[in-house]
Amino acid sequence: MTKLQNGLYLIRYAWTKVRSYFFTTAAKGLFSALLPLIDIAGLGIVVDALTTGAAREEVLRVILVYLGVNLAVTLAQILLTYLDNVVMRHASNVSQTDYMYDCVYINYHYVEDGSILNLKKKSMGAQPAWFVGDLGRLFEHLLRFAGVVYLFAVLTPWFLVLLLTTSAVMIFLDLKQQKMDFEFSNAQTEDDRRLEYLYSTMSDYRFAKEIRINRADGFLSGKYARILTGQIKKLRKYARRVLGMNLLSAAMNVVQSAVMYVYFTRQVFDGVLTVAEYTVMLGATPLLTVVLFDLFRCFGRINKTLNHAGLFREYREKVRENSDISLDAPETSPGIDWENAEITFSHVTFSYPGSDRVIIDDVSFTIKPGEKIGIVGLNGSGKTTLIKLLCRLYDPTSGTITVGGADIRTIPHGEYARRIGIVLQDYALFAYSVRENIVFDGEPDDVRMNAAIEKSGLSKKIATLPKGTDTVLYKALDPDGVEFSGGEGQKLALARAVYKNAGFFILDEPTSTLDPIAEYDLFSRLSAISGGKTTLFISHRLSSTKFCDRILVLDGGRVTETGSHDELMSLGGLYADLFRAQAKYYEMEGTDA
Repeated sequence: MTKLQNGLYLIRYAWTKVRSYFFTTAAKGLFSALLPLIDIAGLGIVVDALTTGAAREEVLRVILVYLGVNLAVTLAQILLTYLDNVVMRHASNVSQTDYMYDCVYINYHYVEDGSILNLKKKSMGAQPAWFVGDLGRLFEHLLRFAGVVYLFAVLTPWFLVLLLTTSAVMIFLDLKQQKMDFEFSNAQTEDDRRLEYLYSTMSDYRFAKEIRINRADGFLSGKYARILTGQIKKLRKYARRVLGMNLLSAAMNVVQSAVMYVYFTRQVFDGVLTVAEYTVMLGATPLLTVVLFDLFRCFGRINKTLNHAGLFREYREKVRENSDISLDAPETSPGIDWENAEITFSHVTFSYPGSDRVIIDDVSFTIKPGEKIGIVGLNGSGKTTLIKLLCRLYDPTSGTITVGGADIRTIPHGEYARRIGIVLQDYALFAYSVRENIVFDGEPDDVRMNAAIEKSGLSKKIATLPKGTDTVLYKALDPDGVEFSGGEGQKLALARAVYKNAGFFILDEPTSTLDPIAEYDLFSRLSAISGGKTTLFISHRLSSTKFCDRILVLDGGRVTETGSHDELMSLGGLYADLFRAQAKYYEMEGTDA
């Protein structure tokens, strides 16, 4: 891909998102380019009127015209800058929003893929909104450059050649520094991402207890210090090279100024230039230098963006090509009776992308409508992976999963997600109100929400909150925010799943933070909580599986046993061994007590 192709890709991308930005930035560039040219020309006209003996009234008229034109252009430039800033904010927010949604749309396993995260960070150097802004500034600098060059071509063309030559040397040094900046910045990406992680970890209150209790501060700060020390060492070497080029550039600037004054002063004494023209040239010379620098720096920024544009394009293609799970969205739904739908795994096999290890191995089973199914097994047996497949975080490597006879890959992802009520073991609560944490989208139904809170066992907690369900969680966004215990948070996550009124429920270790009494209470009310709907839950506490209609035992990615609690106990297999081991543990714990 050439830079031209990458540039056109950015332009097309920006045009589809915020085409109004193209017009505001071009209009602002036009008036911004005119202002310094009007200042220089106006000053020359006023000086000419004074030095040629014009009448006082004529000089005053010239000044008033000049000020009027200047004011009109300045006001237009201010207004267009305001509009441009507003549109620019919207344009940059569009790009930021795309990056946020990428985390939701791209296939799940890429969310923590280091290569994708690095590519994403590098691609941010080619934000389309910034690129359009730079194109607008390029337009401004080219107009200004053309105006100044015209002045020199008319009055002192030979000095223009000298000025362009000295400026070219300084610009060369500046471009070389820009290239060094790009290479240095790109080389720091991996370390920057590691530092960001360490900073966010040590400044995030969610890690505060873990860090304090386990004295992990030295461990984490040590990693931070080692990375930072390495960066500073590289920075010193880089800064010394930059310093040398800056000193040389400063020397060239002094030489250029000296030549300017000597040359133009002699032109006046020789009668080649008038005092008014001398004034214009003194103003135009530094302006030309500034314009040249602005122009080539703008070219440099555009070139830097184009260097990243290939990464941006690669990242966007990577997101598009690997969003088949979330973005397939068939146009029509297969039409499922969710209240009476069977869930069927048919010869499902799965390996994680990039791995040959089989996690789920030729698994087949059917869950009848309204059944309560427990999924148990040792760590690493594939329990959680099975649930991830059912939730469509991954698609099977082979085999099919159907709901109501329809392959779940043929169901629009949005509709399917709405039909799943799930409580994850690593559930997430957000720093917003209890109500928002339960409802999320749409107009809240207070009757349904209160019923969900009651079923989840959270009513007593809500009654103690200062603002009830409008109380904000955590203090990240609200100084009056409250903290929930692990068990309370899990009940809130359960209330969210119940409120959703989904087609079926998935509970991944739903009692991991509950005490035994609360656990027993939850499972004794499981039918009431789920409303008699199909319910699957993973649990390491096998005492809870007594409440299940059927239990699936996973071992090495296969379903090795299936049946009720009593049936599996009489079978004397893995389930019976695990249950007896846990029962013995609880008996010993009771004896010690």
